[in-house]
Amino acid sequence: MLNNIQKKISTGTFSHFFHFFAVFTGIFVIMTIIILQIMRYGLYSSVDTTLQNAANNASDYVTRTMERSDSIQSDNTINESGKNKSSSNDGLSNVSVLLYDCNGKIVNALDAFIQFGSLTTSVNDDKIGEISEEKMTTIFGQTEKYHVLTVRVYSSDYPTIQYATFLISVRQLDEANERYVTITITVMVIFWIISILASVYLANWTRKPILESYEKQKRFVENASHELRTPLAVLQNRLESLFRRPDATILDNSESIAASLDEVRNMRILTTNLLNLARRDDGLKVELEEIHPSTFNEIFENYQMIAHENNKKFTAHNLVNRPIKSDKTLLKQLMTILFDNAIKYTGDDGVIEFTIKTTERQTILTIADNGPGVSDADKQKIFDRFYRVDKARTRQQGGFGLGLSLAKQIVDALKGDIQVKDNKPKGTIFEVRFNRHNFGK
Repeated sequence: MLNNIQKKISTGTFSHFFHFFAVFTGIFVIMTIIILQIMRYGLYSSVDTTLQNAANNASDYVTRTMERSDSIQSDNTINESGKNKSSSNDGLSNVSVLLYDCNGKIVNALDAFIQFGSLTTSVNDDKIGEISEEKMTTIFGQTEKYHVLTVRVYSSDYPTIQYATFLISVRQLDEANERYVTITITVMVIFWIISILASVYLANWTRKPILESYEKQKRFVENASHELRTPLAVLQNRLESLFRRPDATILDNSESIAASLDEVRNMRILTTNLLNLARRDDGLKVELEEIHPSTFNEIFENYQMIAHENNKKFTAHNLVNRPIKSDKTLLKQLMTILFDNAIKYTGDDGVIEFTIKTTERQTILTIADNGPGVSDADKQKIFDRFYRVDKARTRQQGGFGLGLSLAKQIVDALKGDIQVKDNKPKGTIFEVRFNRHNFGK
């Protein structure tokens, strides 16, 4: 069990998962902190604003509070006292006031006792002008939480009063804030749990193209090694046989030397193709130039000679009616690869027809042969590296399976499209299309 966990931790998937998970966690933590701070500020901002407004009208509050206190001490009726209480704050009845003299003694003690029960009996000079939080116990034994603001005051009617403390109960706001905090944290935790699943998905999703690329590279190296192993083994055997016959002449060993040269040529072709593929994987450089229609006649003349040497019937149709702009070298290499592929995969009665034409919007290359054809399953893989339709063919007959892969890279570099179709009654058609507006771009 422990070993399995350690293996999973050591994999790249876990590393990707951890990075995504850490990012999501950081985002949710920051969001939670910001939301809670905004909620707290929104809940208490109106209370603090009310306290500031009360402080700005401190003299009026002193007068009305003392009138209320005098009314209570004069043993007025309850209704009279209630009337004074409701009118003393002009709509700000949620603001309570404590008044202090220069010695820190509460002036409206009776009024304050009725409201609070236990009182703060001194003024803290360090908190004057600052809003703070304080807890007090009411006459009913309940603990209330208040936002408190103490300021210096001067009243000509009550010169003994030096300080006024304004208080607003925030118990209900605290209860609401606790509910909001609980809801917010619960929602964030739910989304945090969802982020775990999202991290797993993203970790696997981001690694998928990396793993695919790695598998392709692995298969490429394995196939390249396989293709090189055979000619190297042949060369080794031929050279060893030469050492076993030190007195033989070159003429006596001509067959072995010729076979060795064939393998060297194969290795050179293979390594050249591998180098071209590696270079083009890093980005194929396209050099645009104007290609005249007569250029294709020259190319087709060379193909005619090669076809004649291989006992194939070759027909060319140059229907290009205007100069085209593309990479001449790459386009010629593409045509040669497709022609060479048709030569290899047609029999002694092989017929090859190569057509190139231009329309208002496209340049189209079509090469058709009467070979054995390509199955639907092979059409999906025919452009893969080292893939050969006929596995029984030797390298001399069927090549290394790199030509069509190179052709696909050239077509992609020239912003074109290549398709494989069936040729009736038998054979294969390769069709390449380049749009005129982006041909070679």
